[in-house]
Amino acid sequence: QPGKKIYALGFFDGVHLGHQALLRACLELAQKTDALPCALTFDIHPQDLVQGNAPALINTPADRRLLLEQFGMASIHTLQFDEKTRQMPWQDFFRYLTEDLNAAGLVCGEDFRFGYKGEGTAEKLKELCKELDIPCIVVPEQTKDGIRISSTHIRQLIAEGNMKKAVAFLGHPHILSGT
Repeated sequence: QPGKKIYALGFFDGVHLGHQALLRACLELAQKTDALPCALTFDIHPQDLVQGNAPALINTPADRRLLLEQFGMASIHTLQFDEKTRQMPWQDFFRYLTEDLNAAGLVCGEDFRFGYKGEGTAEKLKELCKELDIPCIVVPEQTKDGIRISSTHIRQLIAEGNMKKAVAFLGHPHILSGT
């Protein structure tokens, strides 16, 4: 089937070690199923529209795209996170992935939330994929030195000026380009 795509799902701020585990799983599944490894991300941090206060981001959208490509994603789909997206029921988001984006497989972290009010969970995603016989990998939480690897933790380290530790959690040099 030409054009088969495996999507890694997430915002991917920082493309840190946790995200990299997700991207590796996406690459492996894509190779196994002879599909294209892709990432689905958003143009703005969902928290911006949902709570009205986006965190200070680790990377610009362009830097995030560059990092996703460096970690093997052949295609990056940036979904506009607007009021329509925010209110989309999780079942519709799943249909969007499988029908509009031609997803032949999905990869997410165990804390992945999607759809209106984050009602879609990694578990629900896995169940729907099973019904449609679509492979779905849920990557467990990743830790380093007993600490959960997260964009939130890395943002805190950067804010404190602890770049050495931030880079250890990122798994690559920090990049932030622009004015």
